[in-house]
Amino acid sequence: MPPTIQNSGTKKKDRDKGKEGFVCNVKYTNTLPDIPFDAKFIAYPFEANRFIQYKPTSLEKNYKHELLTEPDLGVTIDLINPETYDIDPNVELDPADEKLLEEDLAPQADKKRQRQHAKTVSWLRKTEYISTEYNRFQQSSDMAETKVGYSSKKKNKGNVELYKDRESQLEAIEASFEAAKKPITRHYSNPRLKPVEILPFFPDFQFWHMPCAHVIFDTEPTPRGKSEAATVDEMSLGMIRGMEDESGDQFVAYFLPNKDTLEKRKNESAGGTEPTDSDEYLYKLAREYNWNVKNKAIKGFEENYFFVFRENEGVFYNELQTRVRLNKRRGRGGAGGVSSSVSKLLVKNREPTENELRLQNARLVQLENVAQEEDNDEEGDDSDDNENNADNETTINENKNDSQDNDDDKDKSGSDSGSDLFGSDSD
Repeated sequence: MPPTIQNSGTKKKDRDKGKEGFVCNVKYTNTLPDIPFDAKFIAYPFEANRFIQYKPTSLEKNYKHELLTEPDLGVTIDLINPETYDIDPNVELDPADEKLLEEDLAPQADKKRQRQHAKTVSWLRKTEYISTEYNRFQQSSDMAETKVGYSSKKKNKGNVELYKDRESQLEAIEASFEAAKKPITRHYSNPRLKPVEILPFFPDFQFWHMPCAHVIFDTEPTPRGKSEAATVDEMSLGMIRGMEDESGDQFVAYFLPNKDTLEKRKNESAGGTEPTDSDEYLYKLAREYNWNVKNKAIKGFEENYFFVFRENEGVFYNELQTRVRLNKRRGRGGAGGVSSSVSKLLVKNREPTENELRLQNARLVQLENVAQEEDNDEEGDDSDDNENNADNETTINENKNDSQDNDDDKDKSGSDSGSDLFGSDSD
């Protein structure tokens, strides 16, 4: 193509206006419709050039069309009469064809080859193959049953009749329980390590019916300008709650108790008294956060548990079924910030609703069902007794208040706030 000279007065936008991207002018501008179906191999009974003498160009000849063939191996199938391909079940095969259909005995065919691979010569270095073909004929499990039987016999000191009858099996099971009762005096792999204290380890049946959440702050949410002791006291009674501002944006509010509420809760904890329905607690808004929530229903959620040490009782574990990450929200009144009209929170105590009791009972029954499955309890009477015990424990726990906070357990406070966050009442 010969070079052309562009005038200096021609603007670039005028030059590119109407440009189609083709080297030559387009003669036919009608776009062809898409093919409604895939290409198929169909026998065309007429001559292709009976109406017009068409000569394809080299571009058409060299282009290879993608064909999605049917799984018939290119065999022309008569679609008009499908009964043509029906197989007579009474027909007899030729003896030569029957031999082809016989299954080969793989162990007999490979026995000679296996012996070839199993040979070891003292004066010849063993050949190493980097492939699965070599490993296929390795005799690593040769006489495996004999070796296991010999080791078991040696361990049991020649007692061949061990575990063959019901009585010996029951005795072995009882012996395993007795072995579990023996105190642990040293580490299983490091004999130099010795336990300082041995505590029983159980699920937290007392608070398992209450869902707990793991709340992660981006920075320390401690109040500024206060001592560490006062900060810990306030944070142990802190609450988080899902809120919504005037513009409809949702956020998480972090509340701390005021002086009167803090003093009142300290007196209740020191005196061992429980709050009543008439008690009121006032909290003030400390910070606002944006949240990211993940729970057990989301794929890839990692299970997490926390442990509670109770004196003279043992160690109890409970699951954290929700993980919440809180990030600071933009300052109120600043550029892009949202001013919140909520600055105080009034907390009262009430009895749990029927829906809350139903969810709590479901969590507790689920835990007890797992314990029943682990014990392999197949007797109906025992299962009925366990269900009655579950109902009795649930009835006792119904008297617990859903807004009661544990001064010594910060995780329990997080569980109450987690239910508010994912649930229900958002102001």
